[in-house]
Amino acid sequence: MRAWNVIAAARPGMLRDASRPVASGFAAACLALILAGCGEQRFSGDQLVTASRATSVDIGRAMALPPPGSVPVIGVTQRTYDNGVSQTISLATRGRTPGENAFHVAFLTAADLPEEAGVEGSLLREPSIDDFAIAREMEERLPGVAMAPSAVFVQNRYGPFGYAFGRGAGGEACLYAWQRLARGDSVFRPRSGVISVRLRICDPAATEASLLRLAYDYSLNARLQRVGWNPIGDAPAPSPDLGEAGAPIYPQAPQPSFGEAPQRPQAARPRPERRQRPAPVEIQAPDPVSIRPLEGYPTVPPPPAP
Repeated sequence: MRAWNVIAAARPGMLRDASRPVASGFAAACLALILAGCGEQRFSGDQLVTASRATSVDIGRAMALPPPGSVPVIGVTQRTYDNGVSQTISLATRGRTPGENAFHVAFLTAADLPEEAGVEGSLLREPSIDDFAIAREMEERLPGVAMAPSAVFVQNRYGPFGYAFGRGAGGEACLYAWQRLARGDSVFRPRSGVISVRLRICDPAATEASLLRLAYDYSLNARLQRVGWNPIGDAPAPSPDLGEAGAPIYPQAPQPSFGEAPQRPQAARPRPERRQRPAPVEIQAPDPVSIRPLEGYPTVPPPPAP
C-alpha cells in the first residue's frame, strides 16, 4: 500500500493515461453494437420464406388459354419444381355450384417419376388418368355434383381426351375434362416429357355442347426450353391438295359460342314438284228457251194477271 502511494505521488497522471485506451475501446465496441443493431433492422426480400411454392404470375404467361370469345382468364397461380412446372389458370365463375372454373396444367420433363414424390415436394408427380384418380379429382373440384363419364370417343387438335358431364346446383351444366399428352419412347431418343391438362367448368346458361367446345378449342401457350422436350410432336404438314386446282375446301359449320345452345342442322327438304294446273273448262251457257209455240201442240193461255 505504501508502495502504491509512492507511485501515485510520483506520477499523478499515470492512472488517467492508462484508462483512456480502455474507455476508447469500450466506446468503439458500443458503437459497433449500435451499428449492427441498425443494420439488422433493414429488411431484404430474400429473407421472406413462404410456406408454399405457389406464386401469382401475369395472365399473359398462362400455359393454356380458352378459345377466344369464350370465358375470360382472371388469374394464374404457378408452382415450380425440380422436374417441371404447374399452373392453376382461374376462369370467370358464375353460378351456385361450389368451386371455381379453372384449367389445371402441368409440364413435366419426364414420365418415370418416383411414386413417393408429393405435390408440395421438390418433384412433381404426374397426375393419373385412371378411373379412380379422375373420380377423386371430380369429388374435390366438383363437390356434391353427380358426374357421368362419357363413353363417346372425342379428340381435339392435340389428341384424344376424356370428359364427364353433370348438373350442379340449380341444374346448371358442369363439365370436367382430362387429357395427357406424351410421345412414345425410343432407345435413340429420351423421354419427350408429359403435359397434363384438366378443365373444370360450370355455367348456368351453358349446354353440354358449348362447354365441350372449350375442351375442343383450348390452346397451349407455352413450352419448356429443354432438349428433347416435345410431348405434342411436330406440327403436321399441310395437305398436298392445298392450293391445287380441282380440290375445293368448304367452310365448316358454325360452332356454338360459350353459353349458347347449339343449332341443330336442318335436313334439306326435297323441293315439291310443281304440278301443272289443268286448263280451265269453258262452261257453255244453255240455249235460251224459245217462247214460240211448238208445232203440233195446243196453245195454253197464260194465267190471268193478279
